[in-house]
Order: sequence, then structure tokens, then C-alpha cells
Amino acid sequence: HLDMSARSPSHSRVSSFRGSAVLASSGRRVSSRCRRASLASPVASTSKTFVPAPRKKVRDVARTVRRVFEEHKGELKRVDTKKELTLDDVRSLFPNPEDGKTRRTVLACMTHLADFDSWEMARFLGDELIALQEVQKDANVVAVGIGSVASGELFCKLTGFPKENLLVTNTSTLYRKLGYSPGFGDALPVKLPGVAKVLLMCAGIGSPGTLRAVLSGYVGSKNKKPVLVEGSKADMPRMRKLYDATLGKEYLRPFEMATVRLANMTAILNNWEELACEDDQLLAQRGGAMVLDESGEVVFDHVDPGILGYCDPKRLMQFALLEGDPKAPYNAVSVMHEACETRNVDAEDVSDAILACEKSKCDVAGDTLNGAWELIYTTGTATGDGFYFPVKAVQSFDVQNERIRNGVYVGPVKLFFDGPFSWKRNMQMLEFTFTKCSVGVGSLVKGFDIDDSKWESAKPFFKFVYADDKCRAARGKDGGVALWKAVGPPETDANNSE
Repeated sequence: HLDMSARSPSHSRVSSFRGSAVLASSGRRVSSRCRRASLASPVASTSKTFVPAPRKKVRDVARTVRRVFEEHKGELKRVDTKKELTLDDVRSLFPNPEDGKTRRTVLACMTHLADFDSWEMARFLGDELIALQEVQKDANVVAVGIGSVASGELFCKLTGFPKENLLVTNTSTLYRKLGYSPGFGDALPVKLPGVAKVLLMCAGIGSPGTLRAVLSGYVGSKNKKPVLVEGSKADMPRMRKLYDATLGKEYLRPFEMATVRLANMTAILNNWEELACEDDQLLAQRGGAMVLDESGEVVFDHVDPGILGYCDPKRLMQFALLEGDPKAPYNAVSVMHEACETRNVDAEDVSDAILACEKSKCDVAGDTLNGAWELIYTTGTATGDGFYFPVKAVQSFDVQNERIRNGVYVGPVKLFFDGPFSWKRNMQMLEFTFTKCSVGVGSLVKGFDIDDSKWESAKPFFKFVYADDKCRAARGKDGGVALWKAVGPPETDANNSE
């Protein structure tokens, strides 16, 4: 039987908090090489409010994953044995209560083996496998890649991903049956070369989220862990020491992820002939990931939207390690509190938490809005993808004077707008306009009056769905949702000389 589990003699306790897993104290210290891969403990919430947020719905096609693997077993080969899968092999991949094993399965359908996504995911997922062994947690991890056995062997050698955990296929049939995107251009009347498809997708065409992911690789984040960590599979010692000495440690430095991607691209191009799949149309094929519980039911389902849209392996491990029923609702309020504190909660969870509060019709009193609130997360529009707002943006509500200030602050440079607002209690809606714009550098500020008559017929507004002393969430006029955290007393033109 095919067994791709990370084995260990005992289990560490894992406690649940929202949709993440927290590694409980086990008396063992995770080694430095696994520090990037270990799951960060969330900030504890003092809120006693519980707003149930349901897990994201699993696609119907994802529920057929076991049958799809059984039907297409002849197209899959193990990289370590170079043999095609048998029916018994496939059955051993997935949890079965009858075999007496109580483990979950992580399934990662990576893209072709000469793709950025596969390389990044293989390196980070490989680190997560090590972390699983460090905390002595038994979990079954299976990865599938598009390519040959030979390309799979080279891929594992170059990325450090274990051969015994990798299956390969030379077709996209299994991916299509699981509902994964074939990439841009598949529906066009003219057949484009595979490389042309990939280049267009790299420019964001038919590949949602790619440009933002590329940009984030250059910007970095104070709220994320570094990827150049000693002993990790993405580590480059010389570059790591340079970043440590010039930009500091313990966070994702500017250009750090871009550096890893450049190294991956160089290795891919140097080995393109050996790694690339024979059918160039498969170069654009996207993948996805799932987590199955002990009964074999899919409890987490991710579909890659485009290039660099692969699922973070840490998120897969959260569901693989989550104590209790992974299908049970989580506390939306705890998720929003943690997002405000760490900016490190999965964006999908934040959006779902806000929507859960909206559906639960939480009561919001106008006086709870008094104060200064920093924008943490927004979707922008009703159909936009949610993201953590990258610059400091603060909104102040002075309830006593019914004044609002909306400002953006970048270093010493500031741009803010002031105006009146009105609170409609029965709708939990705050309407506002702006009558003054101010621009400044440091203590030097210049204000200009604004004609607000154009807003009389259709004023901007926020419909608040939740508010407490730590955070507030609302839906705007354009349909998007947003989350703010409390940062202090209000600052508007009613109480500020600026």
C-alpha cells in the first residue's frame, strides 16, 4: 500500500482557534530550520461574544476526488518507485475509517514541474513536512505534479521535496476532472502557444491576483515571517546574511520573496529541457489543494485562481492539525480581533468573518464608533479580492460633534478629508460628506474647502455589521467590506488645529 504519511510515535496536542491550529506545548523545541514552517500562535481574545462563521463550502467536484484518482490511476506514477498506481495504492492515499488509522490527508495538486508555483509550494510544503515530524504529528501528505518521472526526480533533487511524497502525470485529465483552471486562452478560437499563455498570465491577463502577488514579493511585510531561514529549503545563506545585516530579522524583508523567485527562475531556466512537460499547453494549467478529514471527507478546498495563486502550505497544515471537527463553525469575532492584532489571518477567513457578522445582524450602537480607527482589511468593491491595506489609513469619528476625518499617512506625508456625518440608528448606517481637504508634511498642513453639494443626492455611507472596543466592520456604498482596529481618540477638525 502507498503510504505517504509523516510518521511519528506520538501526537502533540493541537488546539483550535478560529480556522487555524495552535501547536500546544509538548516539551519539545522546534528546531531553527523549522521555525519558518511552524504555525504561529494567534493572539488571545478577551471577547466573550461568539458569532458563528461557517467554513467555506467545498465544491461538489472536490467531493469526488477519491473516485477521480481511482478512474485515472493509470496516468499517475510514483516518483520514488517509478511505477503506476494500482487501485490499492490509490485507496491507501485517502483516509478510510475501516483501516483503523485516524489521520487526515493533505493533497496538493501542483502545476507543471518547471513552474514558479510548483517550486515555491514544494519548498514551503517540504518545510511543513519537517515541522510535522518535529511536533510528532501523523499526517498524510500527497503532492501531484505535471511531468515525467525523470523530471520529478530532478524536481525533488533541486527543491528538496521528498520523492516518496510526489506523484506525476503527463496529462491534465485529472486536473480538469477536479475543476482546476486550464489557464488563459483555453476557450479562445485560436490555439496560442503555451509560453505565450504564460507570459500573458504573468501580466495579469486571465490570472487574478498575480500582479498583487508579484508586487508583494518586492514590498515584503512586517507581519509575515522571513522565507530565508537557516536550514529551510528556500534558504540562500549569503543572501540571508546580507538581508539580516541590512534590513533586520524576524519579518519578510523587501525583495526577499522576489530574491527567492529569481533563484527559482534561474534554476528552472537552466534545467528547462529536463523539467518542462512535453505538451506546451500544460504550461498554463493551474492546480489546487485539499484537506480530507479522518473519514475521507474534504474539509478544505482551494482552487488556484492564477499564477502565484497556490495555497499557502501553512493554511493546509492548519486544517490538517486542527483539533476537533474541522467542519465546525469558528468565532468570527476572534478572527477579526486576531486580524487587527497580527495582520496574519488568512484574508479569506477575514472576509468570511465579516460576512458572518452581517448575516447574524449584530447590534451596533452609534456611540461605539467614537474614536480613531485604522483600516486593516478591505475588499474595495463587492466583487473585489480582500487584502490587508498596505499603507496607514485612519478614519476618525467624533460622535459628540458629528465629524469625520478620513486620512492616509505615509511617513511625514499626510492627506486627509474632514466633514459632517449623520447616524441612522435603525439601519446602522453612517452617511457622510467631506467639506475640507488637507495636505501636509510633518507639522506643516494646508487646508482647502470642498464643495460637497454633489453628494447631496447620493451620499457615501457605511453600514456597520459589527463594532466593539477593538474593531469594527462595515459594508460600504460600493458593496465592499472593510475591517478597522481601534487606535485611539478621534482626531477631526472639531478638536484638532490641523
